[in-house]
Amino acid sequence: MKTWEKICQMLLCILLLGVSESLHAQFYISPKVCVADISTDPATGQLIGCEKRTSFFDTVAAADAWFWDFGDGGQSNSRNPQYVYQAPGPYTVRLTRTMNNGSVLQSTTRQITVGTYPTQPKFNDKLSADTTVCESSSLELNPFKLQIAGNVKYRWFPTGDTTKTITVDTTGCYSVEVYDAVSGCSRSAKINVKFCLQESSSGGGIEKWYFGKGGSLEFGMEGDSTERDSLAVEGDLNPDLPLENPAFKPSNSNEVSKVNTSGAVAMVYDKNTNLVFYTDGNKLFAGSDDTEIQTAGGGNFIIGNTSSSQGLMIVPKSNCNACNYTEYYVLSQDPATKLLSYSVVDMRYNNRKGAVVEQNIPLLFTASEKMAGVRSSNDSAFVLYSFDYKKGAFNILTIDSTGINTTEQIVGSNTLDSLSGTGYIAISPNGRKLAHGVVINGKNYVEVFDRNLNTNRLSNPILIDLNVPAPPTVYGVAFGSNSDILYTTIKGNPALGQDSQLIQLALFLGDAASISAGKEIILRRQEEFGALMLGPVYGIGEKYLYMSVNNKDFLPYLQNPDVKGNAAVVGLSYVAGSASFGAPLDGLATLGLPNILAPVAEQEGEGISANYSGNCQNSPTVFTTQGICSPMRNKVTWYFDDGTKKEGTQTSYTYTKPGWHTIKMVVEVFQKSKISSVVNNQVVDKLTETECTEEEYTGTIYIKPSPTTQVPRNLYICFEEFEKKAFGPSPKGGNSFVYTWMTSLGTTLSRDSAYIFDIPATYLLDVENNFGCLTKDTVTVKEGCEPALFLPDVFTPNEDNLNNDFAIIPAYITDFDFKVFNRWGELVFNSKNPEIKWDGKFKGKIYGNQLYPYTINYRSKYFPERGQLQTRGSILILK
Repeated sequence: MKTWEKICQMLLCILLLGVSESLHAQFYISPKVCVADISTDPATGQLIGCEKRTSFFDTVAAADAWFWDFGDGGQSNSRNPQYVYQAPGPYTVRLTRTMNNGSVLQSTTRQITVGTYPTQPKFNDKLSADTTVCESSSLELNPFKLQIAGNVKYRWFPTGDTTKTITVDTTGCYSVEVYDAVSGCSRSAKINVKFCLQESSSGGGIEKWYFGKGGSLEFGMEGDSTERDSLAVEGDLNPDLPLENPAFKPSNSNEVSKVNTSGAVAMVYDKNTNLVFYTDGNKLFAGSDDTEIQTAGGGNFIIGNTSSSQGLMIVPKSNCNACNYTEYYVLSQDPATKLLSYSVVDMRYNNRKGAVVEQNIPLLFTASEKMAGVRSSNDSAFVLYSFDYKKGAFNILTIDSTGINTTEQIVGSNTLDSLSGTGYIAISPNGRKLAHGVVINGKNYVEVFDRNLNTNRLSNPILIDLNVPAPPTVYGVAFGSNSDILYTTIKGNPALGQDSQLIQLALFLGDAASISAGKEIILRRQEEFGALMLGPVYGIGEKYLYMSVNNKDFLPYLQNPDVKGNAAVVGLSYVAGSASFGAPLDGLATLGLPNILAPVAEQEGEGISANYSGNCQNSPTVFTTQGICSPMRNKVTWYFDDGTKKEGTQTSYTYTKPGWHTIKMVVEVFQKSKISSVVNNQVVDKLTETECTEEEYTGTIYIKPSPTTQVPRNLYICFEEFEKKAFGPSPKGGNSFVYTWMTSLGTTLSRDSAYIFDIPATYLLDVENNFGCLTKDTVTVKEGCEPALFLPDVFTPNEDNLNNDFAIIPAYITDFDFKVFNRWGELVFNSKNPEIKWDGKFKGKIYGNQLYPYTINYRSKYFPERGQLQTRGSILILK
């Protein structure tokens, strides 16, 4: 670097920080220096306080080694250490620098006073509390009900009030920051207030983008409507049906925005996708009405960075024991000094539009114009990547409730041309890759890294040769939705006759040579191509990939960015003959597209709902509800369409008829009285509670038919005669069935529709229909032979030894009683022993050629429960 550049850089730093000290004496210290604030609450054993570090920063650009003495024995060798003092009081901070020419400057000292904190505020004796009240009421919040506050000041979120107490009537998170009036050190407490069934404020919908000179882009969602799956085994009784195959499409009406920049824009959304505020590198604008955000004192706030390619970012600042997010960091890279600094916007000012409360706090040297951010893998922090092309290093910034923590990682190519300092960094949608463009020895490359989701560190760099000499230079980078295809732009200068290119790189090809050889040039024109961006950044659905083209009133896009192929395959809009070259803009695009961050989307607020599990005829269906307005007591009553009424947050009901059924649920909510907090007794609670609200809910359920079978409880087989018997249930109530025959222990025997039984035992049968409904049956196979009598119709008692007697052969009978009568009803013969045969004689004489009626009474050997059985007939005697 030339001498005049170094001097200019240092002077800019001094102007930036408003410092009157000499050039070599300057270093930055946080305006509030507070003692360590981690201790144990003696009443609860809970850790209270937060780790609030004091930041130090040496603003002398030419220094490259440091020795800090913090005055209490603590030391550091970093340009920008963070330190926590363990005791309050005055300290002398000493910094000794080594310059990049090897000279050691005289030590510089600063006097500081480490302050103490005010009394810890609490709600319901907790640092973080929850409470539920009736919708029609209001609630006073007092953080010092049982404590003496002392000499303090207050700032409430989100109202901005500075009073000791506030009264609220809206559901939301409320927190108070209490400042010690002398030291300025502060402590916070928060309370989530829920007004029973109060509708929460509506979300902001889908994100929109601001960029360029008045450029804006809005998105709409399209998709196929879905029908309720009435056959689902479990679900909501009154479901909200999502779109099927949702896709984000660019709007055809995109109004002029307030931004005016040739480069970067930063935007930040809240958990409901409401735009909080944004910046074009010059001014800050409130997301609610586009008014300028000023300093807390009412002065103008100017960033002065309208040419950086990607050097702007707005990051939600997590707060310890306070609602998220009361404050936001606005990070900006100064293209002249290469200093990355930040300001703090506090949303508790100006009716929730915010105000700048800290300005231009130095963060790190040397930062390029590239900066990208993403939520951490556990959504507890935000992670930013800033590139230092001189070192080939990434500065990894982790921003959480403790502040901004910076780690430098030298990885990948480290001999880079200065052109590597402009352009874009891209992080893949799955968070596992990071890419940016670099220029090495006058050639354009894209370097891709693996990103560790837990440590945020980068590894396994792949340097992909674009086979394009620089200039023109690599600029924009963006991943497709699947993270395995990467796009990049070559930014040409039309005035010099240079073409710009849009290039596709298929990362799934593996190694750098294969990826380079398989590149696709999607578009080549003598225009100035800029940033690339998949959009919208947040939201689930199919997304297009957009490209900025300088001074165009449209934004070209790729409709199918996850497919390898040429312009036609990826669905490029910017082709001859297209009805539209891209999303129409009322403003103009330049080279940049916005850096966007947002916290995790908030789940929908509490509402009344009910679910079912199981929906088969003749089987129990379980109904559940989480209730409402927890922890208030709920009385839940279920009404079924046959008049049945049941109570409880969970109940079971068995439908005997298939088809649609309606269920009504009534929830009564009761609020405890204040006396219940003094007297802990359930009887007292019920006697003193009052009804808060009563809500009615109606839902429907489709009950699927279950198989109906014809299965006897007992099946008898005559094993004495080695009989086998086949049996099938002949089910109805479905289009197809699956059979499972099993032993009594559940061992599968067969899956045929019928089973052949040959052993006495108990058998199980499951029959499942095509609706997934199951009927269970049990069959007990027992030994049982049917009673039988074998006897002739005629016999010839003529002493020829052929058919001389009326012989009866019984089978499986008892209590045999055989009687023969003549035509006048006289008893001719009687025997109780089948072995005794009738010889045809009556009173010693045979009366031939006559019919004799008879009766045989008996009982079944195997089925005595049938009682006495009788067989009647006639026998003919022939002589």
